[in-house]
Amino acid sequence: MTAIPSISNAAALVRSATETLAESLTHAVVQVRNQNSGSGGAGLIWGDSGLVVTNAHCVSRGATMEVGHARGWREALVVAYHPPHDLALLDAGRTGGSSDVWSRIRDAESLRPGELLFALGHPLGMRDSLAMGVLHGVARDRRTEVPRWIVADIRLAPGNSGGPLVDAEGRLVGINSMVVGGLGVAVPAEMVRRFVDRVAAKRAA
Repeated sequence: MTAIPSISNAAALVRSATETLAESLTHAVVQVRNQNSGSGGAGLIWGDSGLVVTNAHCVSRGATMEVGHARGWREALVVAYHPPHDLALLDAGRTGGSSDVWSRIRDAESLRPGELLFALGHPLGMRDSLAMGVLHGVARDRRTEVPRWIVADIRLAPGNSGGPLVDAEGRLVGINSMVVGGLGVAVPAEMVRRFVDRVAAKRAA
């Protein structure tokens, strides 16, 4: 007969797993701040070229942006801005952060209601805070039926915008965007990747 783990052992396993997940995300997430207004949110380091993905509503065209990480703050240039999908791309040079989160993307089509999801950001000024919730579903574009938003019962607050939403294995599910009716809403990771790829192709041309 298989022994059933005690509650304390199970809790320790869950705690260890979430701590490891939070640590891996911390290396990939920066603070984003508008020097002029002081407003901002979070951003996900995308690769090793200094690019940072965030929300369009966290930045302003023509404004001096900054990103903050373990090595302090540095200025960042807004290189792409797409309000319809609430996405923006910053070039911050080498931030000192590193992670493979950006390369481990999970397609929205594979998500199932009830799955555990995690968000890391800086809500209400608390740096690198981890929130946990469950997936409600995937909202689709009415015309194309393409996944448009990831909707989850997860507690987000100002400062989470632009940060990553990942599954229990640390795969990128989306970029957190807003709160609607108490539910967290994120841009699907595949949409984010296409956005970054288009911008990268234009810059390389």
